[in-house]
Amino acid sequence: MNKSLKSLSRLLTRGSGQPLIVWVETVVLAAISSIIWMNSIEIYFDQSGPIPVFTVENTSEFFWPLVFVVIVALRYGFSMGFISAILSIVLTMSFFKYHNITDYFSYYQAVGMLVVNMIAGEFRDVWEERLHRNDLDYAFMKRKLSLFTQNYFMLRSSHDQLEQRMAGQAVSLRSSISELENLNEKYPILGVKPQDRIKSVAPHVLKLLASIVVMEEAGIYRIENGKINPEPLSTIGKMPELDLKDDMLNDMLEHRVLMSPVNLYETDSTLKYQLCVPLVDTMGNMNACVVVTQVKFFTLTSQNIAILNLVSAYAADMLASGIIAPVIDSSEKDLFLSYLKKTFDENKYHGQNSSIVFCRGYTKAAMELFDRTISLRRGADIYWKRWTENGEQVLVVLLPLTSLLQAQLYVDRVDRLMTKESDGAIKLDFTGPMDVSVDNEQLISELKKLDLKDDDFSYCFKPD
Repeated sequence: MNKSLKSLSRLLTRGSGQPLIVWVETVVLAAISSIIWMNSIEIYFDQSGPIPVFTVENTSEFFWPLVFVVIVALRYGFSMGFISAILSIVLTMSFFKYHNITDYFSYYQAVGMLVVNMIAGEFRDVWEERLHRNDLDYAFMKRKLSLFTQNYFMLRSSHDQLEQRMAGQAVSLRSSISELENLNEKYPILGVKPQDRIKSVAPHVLKLLASIVVMEEAGIYRIENGKINPEPLSTIGKMPELDLKDDMLNDMLEHRVLMSPVNLYETDSTLKYQLCVPLVDTMGNMNACVVVTQVKFFTLTSQNIAILNLVSAYAADMLASGIIAPVIDSSEKDLFLSYLKKTFDENKYHGQNSSIVFCRGYTKAAMELFDRTISLRRGADIYWKRWTENGEQVLVVLLPLTSLLQAQLYVDRVDRLMTKESDGAIKLDFTGPMDVSVDNEQLISELKKLDLKDDDFSYCFKPD
């Protein structure tokens, strides 16, 4: 039905595309024009005088026959309009000739009809050509739009699938620590008030943490005297006003650990927050936290949460002291134990493995290689130069979130570089890599050789 109406509408407005209908319309409208032209005059025959007189008068003020032939010109162009005008003129002249009144035929009207029809027909041809060109452009753009729409949805579908595959993979810990180091260089701690520095660095820290688990609505807040300042230092998305009475938020403040519904609140469907991330430095101070209301859940893998937890701790160190992953001196045992405890916790709560390597050198030249080994360290690695009671110097390398295979590749690379640098004359003795876990008795044995006591292990193994 709609198709028929469209065809009828096209026929009435733009004419038919069938030659027979075109010719029928042309002849019929020319005949109507001629008939109206014939009926527009009155013939009077006066015989009252000695000589009969014919009188012809035009009874119409407007030349209506012109309208019908112009319709043909506007519908079918110059050629058919010209033919229609000629037919109308020929039929009308035949009528005048039949009645022997050709002297009263208006050639001015005939010429005017031809001229107007030619102008109207030429206008129609130009306009039709323009419409045809526009139709071609429209069809081309419609086809392009269809292809673009199809390609867009195919690309969007493949992008969503790729995002779901890639988002679940771990973000590079090295790149995150490198970003923190760049921030530390850009915003030095010297000569700047702590409050001003944290305000300047907070947006960048939030952006870095958000990139790990794709946070969509989140804010970073200052913690003062154990309480959260509800005024955010920076936000992502439309972060709503903070609810300080929320249980998840209060649990984070009390236990000072990352809170996530993945493993803590699986049965609670009324949670306001998806993540609560405390920024606790190595000394145990919590000066800020990140609260997240919207996060893509498929990014909340155990490994990503472990990286988020570790990077947030390093970010807290950077904000507090300007030091991210220090090289620890022999006397700073407590500082090393705090980093070791973090790796134990990551293994216990998130199932993520870290590795540790013990590097020993028995000559003075070998000891000098320690510093060169340290220069090869990655951003997140912790180095502890430890002197034992026996006078032995050991370089302990703690590799957070690093598998044994990755740690072995690191050891092989360092060993090759050191051997090449000393032309094979000096070699370091590597013990490990070992998996950092509570059940690793070999690790406990090696740590005891560094004069660590049972109280030290109790501190590392105790829950937060």
